[in-house]
Amino acid sequence: MLFSERSIWTMVHGIGLGGGFLIVFSSAFYCLWVLRSGDGLPEAASRKLYAFLGGANVLLAVILWLTIFVGTYVSFPGYRANPPAGATDLTPYPKAVLKATEETAWLHDIAMEVKEHLPWVAAMVMTAVAYISLLHRTSLQQDAGLRGTLLVLLATTFGVVALVALLGVLINKAAPLT
Repeated sequence: MLFSERSIWTMVHGIGLGGGFLIVFSSAFYCLWVLRSGDGLPEAASRKLYAFLGGANVLLAVILWLTIFVGTYVSFPGYRANPPAGATDLTPYPKAVLKATEETAWLHDIAMEVKEHLPWVAAMVMTAVAYISLLHRTSLQQDAGLRGTLLVLLATTFGVVALVALLGVLINKAAPLT
């Protein structure tokens, strides 16, 4: 069923929060990229962009933590449910569906394990980026090394989130939460 409670929470988790992350991330990354040189920008514009960057990074951290909590405590319990003994229809039990065949077992053994653990690291890194963005807002303009570090951390966080999202799509394609 497309609009069951479990599928709606899966959409909120993946499409709503994940899509929100992508939109805000692209703004924050572009803002930091533009500010990397600092040349040619009026002082007032730079201050506004650094203020925006701090707020965007805080919002990214909040979105990631919300995504993790919804995934861990709302969506994943439905995925992990064990079928009753003698059940022949495994459709309501995605973990059992994945483990039932050799060709999809890796989705549980590898993909789901990555999906359950790696996002926590991304959220912690994003929280550090947000903290640094706020704490060093005024010195970011002069410190190219710090700006470069934030760009690398943002790009790494994006890579982790993209990997986890791809794995989520593969898992949901093979064994959707219904």
